[in-house]
Amino acid sequence: MLAIIWIALKDLKQRWILALVMALLFSITFATYLALITYQKSLSMTYFSLETNWLVTQVSFGSGEIHGSRLKPEIEQLMREYGYQPIPEIHQVVGTSISNGIMMRGVRPEDLLKVSPFKLMAGRNLIPTDPPRLTMVGIGLANRLKINVGDTLQLRGREFSVIGVFKTGSYEDSQAWISLSDAQKLLDYGSDVSIYYIPDGGSLHEGFNLAKGISIGRRGEAGNTFGKEIMSFFRYLGLIGSFAGVATSVTLTNLLWRLAWLHRREFGIARTLGFGRNSVVIYLLTQASLIVLLGAFVGGSFAVLLVISRIQDFSAFGIAITPIWDLSTIGSILMITFLIAGIGVAIPARRINTMTTPELLGRD
Repeated sequence: MLAIIWIALKDLKQRWILALVMALLFSITFATYLALITYQKSLSMTYFSLETNWLVTQVSFGSGEIHGSRLKPEIEQLMREYGYQPIPEIHQVVGTSISNGIMMRGVRPEDLLKVSPFKLMAGRNLIPTDPPRLTMVGIGLANRLKINVGDTLQLRGREFSVIGVFKTGSYEDSQAWISLSDAQKLLDYGSDVSIYYIPDGGSLHEGFNLAKGISIGRRGEAGNTFGKEIMSFFRYLGLIGSFAGVATSVTLTNLLWRLAWLHRREFGIARTLGFGRNSVVIYLLTQASLIVLLGAFVGGSFAVLLVISRIQDFSAFGIAITPIWDLSTIGSILMITFLIAGIGVAIPARRINTMTTPELLGRD
């Protein structure tokens, strides 16, 4: 077995340029899949993980949970007549463009944990007795802007002191949370708000028209809409990545087949010396492993240092995405790697092993 491994490595060394080109080709495929899988996982967590046991009252034609909705206090009174205690909030994107926009959430401090449970990563949360111009920022926003507790954040040209960093695991991690009164002053809303949250299960239901131009929706619908649009783009990239994977697998198979075919006589001699048919598999597996490991290292470095780091700066409507590394992500990457290497080894190994010893030795 060691002799076969040594022969495989020696042969690969003699054709190191060919092996290096193959490793670089695999590295492109590996980097593509690594970036796609981590960010598709991130998109699923970011846009589709909000608790949906809340209903949201908002302007019918808009996305109140993101921006664009404005409701009068009379709407709150109307919902109270239905027996609800609505939770008022302001949701808006502030900034000069889509790319540098910041999602802002104005909420009464006493309602902070009712709708959006969070984990405090640093600092503290807002409390009713806080002075104006304080904010909590999500971990995604903090990473994107490289800010922390004690720093200042500009919202519509006004400075807010960061007192806490939180994490919810959804697109809310890209938000800046300020008090409802601060948000009303900042946007010149007076006593108006963007949305009202009410618990699910009462007399009002999803799709109900509360007043002209005002309807009841499900919490998270706006995020789902944006998420589906962005996910479609990543699915398109995934299709391109699949083509790259097929091309890499075919090329690797062709390379290993060529190397094995050049040594068919040696395989025939090995059989006459008592080596089994698995010697071909060991030979090809040694070469494929070296090529794949080198390609995975180069591709992983490229993905982490360039592709993933650049996408971390991505932001649309103030929503950023960050890579998620877990067992599912790592398992998917390993499965794709083993699949490409397995196909590359299996096809030439099967063809060589179906040949008789005289055929391998070049005799009729």
